[in-house]
Amino acid sequence: MIKKLFYYLPDFLKSTILILSSRFYNDNLSDFINNDEYGGHFNINSSDRKYILKRITRCLSKIETGTSIQVQIFLIKEILKIKRKNICIVECGCFKGASTVALSIVCKLINAKLIVYDSFEGLPFSEKNLGLRNYPHLKLYGYYKKGMYLGKLEEVKENLKLFGEPSVCELRKGYFKSTLKNHKEIIDFAFFDVDLTESTKTCIKYLWKKLRNRSYICTDDACDLSVAAVWFDDIWWKKYINEPAPGYVGSGCGLPSISNSYSSLGYVYKNKKKITENTKNFSWLKNN
Repeated sequence: MIKKLFYYLPDFLKSTILILSSRFYNDNLSDFINNDEYGGHFNINSSDRKYILKRITRCLSKIETGTSIQVQIFLIKEILKIKRKNICIVECGCFKGASTVALSIVCKLINAKLIVYDSFEGLPFSEKNLGLRNYPHLKLYGYYKKGMYLGKLEEVKENLKLFGEPSVCELRKGYFKSTLKNHKEIIDFAFFDVDLTESTKTCIKYLWKKLRNRSYICTDDACDLSVAAVWFDDIWWKKYINEPAPGYVGSGCGLPSISNSYSSLGYVYKNKKKITENTKNFSWLKNN
C-alpha cells in the first residue's frame, strides 16, 4: 500500500524521499563512491565521486526533476566507464535541467562535451493527439498534455549556472525534427528523456547513425510500452535506419539495478559486430 502511494507522489517529493533514504544506505550509491571502475582511468577517485554526489544532491533539492538520483548516478557511471578522449555526450529532453546539471558536472571532470536538445517549450502535442499512455507494470495510466515538462531556456541556463558546469554545455533549442537533422558530432553516450513515441523515433532517425559503435543510449521511458516498442519494431528500423531493431533492456519495468521494484530507466546497446565477439557463452546455453 505504501509503495502504491509513493508512485502517485509528485516527482519532486519522490526525489526528496529517495535522496533522504540514500543517506542511510544505498547499494547503487555505495558502489559508485567506492568502485574505481568509474573514472579511475581519468584519475577520478572516491573523493571526486563523493564531490559529484554532493553537488547532484544539492541540485535535486532545489530543482524540480523527472529523474531520480539513482537514475542520474547510473548515467554518470556509464559515462565514467568510457575509455577514450574527446568524448561527446548528447541529452534529448532536459525539462528544467536537473539531469543536465548532473551530466555537466561529470563532463567537466573528464573534459567531455555535452550537447542538449530541447524545445524549451514543453511537450509539443496535446492529449487528444496522443491517446492513453499505459504503464502496466505500475498499473497506472494517463495522458500527456501540450506544454508538460516545460523548462524555459533561460531557466535551464540559470540552473546550470547555479548548480552545474555551463562551460561544457551547448544548448540547442527547437523541436527535434528541426534541430537533430543538423547534428554532426560522433556520439559516445546519449540520454533520451523525450516521453513521446514520435519524439523517440525522431531521435533515433537522426542520431543512431552518429552513435559510436559499442556505445549506449539510455532512455527514461522504460515503463511506457508504446515507447519501448519502438526499439523492437523491425519494420520501422529497416525502413528508416536500414538495420534490424536492436531491442531494449528494461522494457516495461526498467533496470533492476536502479530499484528493487521498478525504474524508469532502460538502455540500448549499439553493436554492429556478432554478439559472440563481445559476450561470453554460458554452459546452460547451447553453443552449436
